[in-house]
This record gives sequence, structure tokens and C-alpha cells, in this order.
Amino acid sequence: MKRLATILSALLLLAAPVWAHSALQRTEPAANAVLKTSPNEIRLWFSEPIKAGLSTIVVRDAAGKQVDRQDLHPDAKEPSLVHLSLQGALPAGLYKVSWSAVAQDLHVGKGEFTFRIAP
Repeated sequence: MKRLATILSALLLLAAPVWAHSALQRTEPAANAVLKTSPNEIRLWFSEPIKAGLSTIVVRDAAGKQVDRQDLHPDAKEPSLVHLSLQGALPAGLYKVSWSAVAQDLHVGKGEFTFRIAP
């Protein structure tokens, strides 16, 4: 019985990294940033790589119009980073980024943040 408990404990310890969830670590632009010029893309860093094909990130202007290119993709060198291109230079105003990220363990995290482009 003691041996079985030891084996089960070891298996749980080995499996623990598989259960880790990806948490949003930082973004560019940063939440609540006031920018002088429009960014070319939105970048999000997570604590673990996400499944970009199952995740969504949407950028909308103050009127609710989607202003991203719907091309979410992971970074080639940094697996925990994803990129989303914007539709050209954005005019001054407030923008909301909404995200839903699917972790490797299929846990879904969600959130949103805003940034502003100054006139």
C-alpha cells in the first residue's frame, strides 16, 4: 500500500506541469497606455504558450468596429508571445483589446484592456 501511494504521488508530481494554466503576463501596448502614435500590432505575453489557433484577440475602436487583421499568431522565437496585426495606422481615440486564450491544458483565460492614441 505504501509503495502504491509513493507511485501515485510521483505520477502526480510529474503531471503537475501539464495542469499549469497560461496567465497573461504583459502586453504591448500596456493596459491604459496613452500612445503618441498608432502601434502596428498588439503583443501579449503569457506565462505558458497558448494554442493560438483556438484563442481569440480582438481590437475594437470606441464605436465597436474591429480594427485588427484577425491574424493572431505565435512568435517564432518566443513561444509564450503572440502577435496580432492592426489595420494600418489607427486614428486618435480609445481602443479595447478583448482576449480569450486557450492554454496547452485547454483551460480558457479571458480578459480585456484598453489603450488610447492621443490626438
